Order: sequence, then structure tokens, then C-alpha cells
Amino acid sequence: MNSIGKNIIHIYLKEVQNIGGFALTNVEKGNYFWMLTSATTNSDESDFYNFIEQLSNPFFNKAGINPNAVYQFLIIIHTDQSADLHINDLPVMIEFMTKRDVKKGEAISKRDIADIRRLRFPNVKITKTDQVIYCFKEGWKFGLFFDLGRELDLDKMELDLGTLYRSLSFQYVYEVLKNEIHFEEMIKDGWFPFIEIIGSEFKPLSEVYTNRFHFEEGINRIVEKFNKARIETIISKWWKKQIFEDKKQILQAGINAFLRGDNGGYINCINTLLPQIEGIIRLQYFAETGKGQVRVGELLSYLVEKGKSKSGSGESLLLMVPFLNYLKDVVYANFDVETGQLDLSRHSLSHGVAKAITYTRIKALQAILIIDQIYFYI
Repeated sequence: MNSIGKNIIHIYLKEVQNIGGFALTNVEKGNYFWMLTSATTNSDESDFYNFIEQLSNPFFNKAGINPNAVYQFLIIIHTDQSADLHINDLPVMIEFMTKRDVKKGEAISKRDIADIRRLRFPNVKITKTDQVIYCFKEGWKFGLFFDLGRELDLDKMELDLGTLYRSLSFQYVYEVLKNEIHFEEMIKDGWFPFIEIIGSEFKPLSEVYTNRFHFEEGINRIVEKFNKARIETIISKWWKKQIFEDKKQILQAGINAFLRGDNGGYINCINTLLPQIEGIIRLQYFAETGKGQVRVGELLSYLVEKGKSKSGSGESLLLMVPFLNYLKDVVYANFDVETGQLDLSRHSLSHGVAKAITYTRIKALQAILIIDQIYFYI
């Protein structure tokens, strides 16, 4: 049974080619070889073009579909070698973590997304004995997933599809992480792909570090975005978690100091909020484990594991491992009085040796964003 609607095509194919996978090496007749039966890739990778034609052409040719008219397709191959071919506006559901409260039926933008975990097809029946091929367009690029084995793990498939969709939707974030020189410059200045700025300010921030034109002006334009209304929106969710509610008076005092908008306010904001970073993690750790005496390194590792368990992936937009390194290298950086290495950190602040010029509006904002990042982890 075939159905064709506006940009939606579903075609049932009674008998299709049996594709088991792809040979990983050249092999002569009679020899064993390894076969790739499942993978995710995108149009930036050379393998994509080898896979996509061999996975789509046999089905498109049989169904009389012009590949130039296709921007999304899902192929479900059943054990009897029949197949369901879904083309173009196939309904797709995405499970994501939100940065704010949302209401049923409300439109969501990328700036509302904290992380993406799963992707599934709500109107398509898929069983564990099916083979699945899915290709989609995101921006000017394509993602491709296939699992041609006969024991389909539906849970893993949804997570893999979520990872693929996330990597393409927020590719600019992952590209910055891959550019070590670029990323290290940002880290050195205290910046990170904080959840709050992914989907909004992080892209222009990375562009400022890339082109370096009017650098200070560019940074200031980004910082200006964080006015009273924006800050209040960020912290309004904090009080929903008990560990933050218990510290509300202290945290609010730091926020109020930042909103004063003068040097004295930024100094008070930093002095108030920076110690609370460890306090929040330590008290949450104690609440879960009952252990009060623990080194900072163990606390930070615990925080990362919390993020991993929450997101279901070490590669999520929560960026657990990069954030762990950021905390170690920036927030908990050591100081050296003799060499004059006295950049602002938790240690230099608590020992009273941080340089006065490092107590800036930018550092105060970063302290807020660090605490906000931790909120999403726990």
C-alpha cells in the first residue's frame, strides 16, 4: 500500500535487495573478512558518499524515486525482505533537555535546547528484527544512520540517532572543541561553551576569537546581552533544586552585586559566588554518599559522572569531560607568587593573592555561568 501526500511519501516494497553490510577491506574469494553492519556518519566524511548511494539507490530505483527530490528518508527492511520506504516530511520526535520551563504546544528554538538525547519516529512501527536506514538534512549537511544486523537494539538506535542529530545541529560547538589553539585561547580567558550560551552567544563568541577584529568590542557586545532580565531568567530555575534553594540568600547576594553594574559589585559578586561552586558540589555529594571528607578532584569527577548519567552520553552538549578540564585548569588553577602567576581562581581568591585587575565584569558573569552549568549537571 502506497500513500503520497504533500511532501510525504510512504511506499511499500514487496521484495528488496538483501544488504548485510559493507566490507572493511579488499578480500579474495574464500577468505574471511570483517563486515560493517551499523554506523553513523555525515556528509563531511568521505564514507558517507560510499554508503549513501549503495543504501538508497536500490530502493529509490525500485520505487521510481528521483534522489534529487529527497531530503529525508527512512527505510525499514523486514525479515521477509519487504520494506517500507518513508520519504521527506516524516514525523520525527526529539528528546531534549530544556533551559527553561516550556508549555505543551509551545514553539521551541535552538536557544532553548540544553542538550539532545534521543530521536525516534512516532508514527512508524520498528521491531528488533528490522533493519533500519535513515538519512536526514540539517542545515546544508546530511546525517546517515544504518543498522543492517538482525538484532536491532531500539534503545541504542534512538540514542545513536540523537547523537547524530545533535552533532550536526550544534556542529559549530564541537568544531571549536577540536580546534585546540582556538579553544585554549577561550579557556585561558575563562570562557567555555556554557549551556546558557549554546544556541545563542557562543557562536558569535567563537567568531570573535577566530577573526580577532575589534576583539574587546565583540566581547563587550556579548556581555551586554546579560542584563537584569536575562540574569533573572537564568537564576529563576535554580531555586527548584534544594541544594540551590538552601543557598539562595548567598547566591542572590552575589547576583545582586553583579546587577549593581560597577567594579565594587563585580568584586563582591566574584568573592561571593566563586566559593559556592565547590560548596554546591560538595553538599550534593554528601547528600548522595554521606561522605563529607573528600578531595576536590574526586568532587569534580563526581560532577562529571552526574552529567553523564543524566544525559546518557559522554558526547552530549553538557560537555562533561571538557568542563572537568575547565574546572581544573581555570576555576581551580594553582597560583605562584614568586613568578607572578596570580590569575583569578578559587585558590588565588581564597588565599587573597589574585590580582585586582582580574576582578572584572566578565569574570563575574563567568562565575554565574559556571554555577548555572553545574545546575544542569545535578
